[in-house]
Amino acid sequence: MRHLFVAIAGLMVGAAAAGTVLYFNPLSEKSAAQPQATDRVLHYSLPDQVLEFAVGEDARVFGQDTGEDSLWEETIDRTAVLGLLLNDAANQPAAIASRLMATSADTDLLLRGVLVSDHWLVTIPGEGTLFVRAESNAWPFLKKTLLPVWYLDRPWHGPAEYWPTVGPGSDESGVAVGITGAFRGSEGSVIEHYEISALDRKREVALAKAELHLNLSGPQVAAQ
Repeated sequence: MRHLFVAIAGLMVGAAAAGTVLYFNPLSEKSAAQPQATDRVLHYSLPDQVLEFAVGEDARVFGQDTGEDSLWEETIDRTAVLGLLLNDAANQPAAIASRLMATSADTDLLLRGVLVSDHWLVTIPGEGTLFVRAESNAWPFLKKTLLPVWYLDRPWHGPAEYWPTVGPGSDESGVAVGITGAFRGSEGSVIEHYEISALDRKREVALAKAELHLNLSGPQVAAQ
């Protein structure tokens, strides 16, 4: 029994050491640089501007009820889907977006963090439609905000700001492609920004504002 206890103790110490390395590993907290210039910024708030939300049965956060509209099909049961209303610089409704999110197969806590694959279809009435593909590193948010406050019941020290985009562009920005209308044929980059203003597990309150910073080639997206 003594040898068994020593073996179990050794495994626990090893797991703790590995956890410490992951927790303090700076490589797992990568994100894109803040944009120096932006053609257009689309804003939205969570949860106020969420039109629809559904989460897969295998993608829910621990203890979360997926509800009656859960995504149960095998091909999408690890994803989450949102419908969003986006505002312009004057804070007026300007676009509607559908968004599909899933944990990325490229997740690597040692080198890249916890990656989420994001696919957007953004339609701006009177202008056209954009397809946006981005990868976001959720590890800084999980490490500094969600896990300690939501699951370890620690006090909230907000607000908290995140620039989670990490690719797939060579400069660690996301990729935007024009599909229809005035955007057809244009290409560019996208970076997302979040500011979380409230996170309270006891009251089940989570409030955030987000921005989608777009840069596209050509005159289609003029500064506002």
